[in-house]
Amino acid sequence: MSHVRTNQEPVIFCETRAEYRAQQMSETRWDNITQGVSDHDLDNNFDFLNAAVLNRSADDKLLLTTTGLFGPIRAGTVVNLDINTDNLVVQSDQAPGASEPTLISYLNQLHDQRSGIPPSSTHALAVDGYWTAAIDGAGVVTDKSANVFGSTGQLICDTDELNFPLLSYGSSETSQFEYLETLSYYGGTLIKPGEEFALGFNQDLWGIQYDQKLPEYIIDYQFGATKGGGLFVEHHPFPHIWLPAQGTDPVFGEKTLSRILLGRRVDNSHEDPYFRTVNTQKFHFTMFEIPLDGSALAIRPRCIHNDSFTQGAQTVFLANTPANTVALRHSMPITNMYAGGVPVKKLSE
Repeated sequence: MSHVRTNQEPVIFCETRAEYRAQQMSETRWDNITQGVSDHDLDNNFDFLNAAVLNRSADDKLLLTTTGLFGPIRAGTVVNLDINTDNLVVQSDQAPGASEPTLISYLNQLHDQRSGIPPSSTHALAVDGYWTAAIDGAGVVTDKSANVFGSTGQLICDTDELNFPLLSYGSSETSQFEYLETLSYYGGTLIKPGEEFALGFNQDLWGIQYDQKLPEYIIDYQFGATKGGGLFVEHHPFPHIWLPAQGTDPVFGEKTLSRILLGRRVDNSHEDPYFRTVNTQKFHFTMFEIPLDGSALAIRPRCIHNDSFTQGAQTVFLANTPANTVALRHSMPITNMYAGGVPVKKLSE
């Protein structure tokens, strides 16, 4: 859920911009939206925000829909995130200090400090694979709304079973330390409620709240050969921030449970028995459950990620940039997946 590309058919016979906006907002994908952005911001960024508003269905059953537009987190400003405000983004009266680190610089620092120090197998799944983008000829056929980037490549893995470690930010100091240390390996951190930050990115980030139903969204849509084409992972030039909603979601009536899958590529070079140099790609993956206390999870630009394992509603902050999206595949889409040992089909239990 990141870079947004308009997939809708062009509207014909709309004489004015206002008519175009009214026609688009009359579609059912706009039915459940809480508008937290100002009307002025909506007008000035309508093409981008309109393309981010979507429904995804399988067998005529709605499995994901957009339920809110918030923000933005503006470039060159200091903000904090507050789930109790209409717009979620609270603007500070202070400008960023020239000598103060930005959120991105902090995330990059965490990532670099952990380079060469991967988590243990308890905290990260190691997978050998080959990442090839759609623009390199590895595109898979998907539903037109499956990927807001417009195309999906492939990450061909050496296994047809993926059991992602699932870390929770528990009440003990040990669980919190392990959670944050592993998160930092991927260039991620938790933003605490009320914690102020300057993003350090040159574009605004807009909050799009998506509401999804598990496990059907993954099983029936993401795994669907003519729908998602396989569970995806992606990366892009802007930082991501996820802020889970609290309580029961507005469409499916489920308690929000946010799990974010993060990945990191580690290339290997070694000699084979004939003393030839062999280059391989290895990827580490860990799933993080965001605590439901008003905290948000932020990742550095280019961090590999997926947010399909969320049940209920959460807001993802994103910008409009190019991106690289691939489906996890073996000889076919990998559907034998687990989160902390729990199979996908039981994730909502």
